[in-house]
Amino acid sequence: MEIRPRRATEIVDASFQLLRRFYSQFVTVSALCMAPGVVYRIVERDAMSNPQLMVAHPSTFAGVAIVIGLSFIVCDAVLTVAVSQAYLDGTIDLASAFGAGMRRFGWVLLASIFRGLLIVLVIFVTAMVFGVLSLLKTPVLFALLVPLVIWLVLYVVLRTFALTPIVLLERVGPNAAMARTLHLTKNSAAHVLFSLGLAWVLYFIVSAIVSVLGVTLLTPTTAGIIGAFLIIPIYPLLAVVSTLVYYDLRIRKEGFDLEIMSRELGAAPAPAA
Repeated sequence: MEIRPRRATEIVDASFQLLRRFYSQFVTVSALCMAPGVVYRIVERDAMSNPQLMVAHPSTFAGVAIVIGLSFIVCDAVLTVAVSQAYLDGTIDLASAFGAGMRRFGWVLLASIFRGLLIVLVIFVTAMVFGVLSLLKTPVLFALLVPLVIWLVLYVVLRTFALTPIVLLERVGPNAAMARTLHLTKNSAAHVLFSLGLAWVLYFIVSAIVSVLGVTLLTPTTAGIIGAFLIIPIYPLLAVVSTLVYYDLRIRKEGFDLEIMSRELGAAPAPAA
């Protein structure tokens, strides 16, 4: 695949090209990594489909949530390496992708926690602001601040999206990765939003259709199990788009395409811009 800067729609199109070419490998990664969460979800299917049982046994819900969350992090790590191989080399070595992803799993987990805490902190601060405004009884100001707060939370999500690719592909720790993602996404939040947003919209449309059909035609327990399984074939899209957006930012800001060209010609890598 040609390594060059792309618009948001071109990134999504390139992502689908990679998906079509390497779909079996991506789904294999997704299935293996998601398996613990899916199995645990099936084992606890009754408790997870009954709100009263979830309230009565919060430890069960927390256990399932932790296992599923860890499964997603592992899946992101391995898929990111696999997508990088497909994009840069045109081939995928699943053994090396799993090896690289698992070797860096601890750092990826810390980066994910770091990012999650930052997002929670932003939400907490904005909630406190809303609480003060509600006491002051200023509905007009309250209404005006709602879009601003939504954008603030979204802005943090966009500026930190590249933490996982950076930790894995540049082999740095969470602190250095945070500085790198802030550098790469500087003045590029809109580009990241449109690129990732298109993928997330497609993902949520498919998920919503499955959920509606499941709730309408099936029991909540069966619908939950089917939904857990259906994440496996559609989740790789998000990892592919995220990784391509990461490389696109490096191409735009650091001349990464020229660096790759220099390597292919046997010359010294081009300096970063």
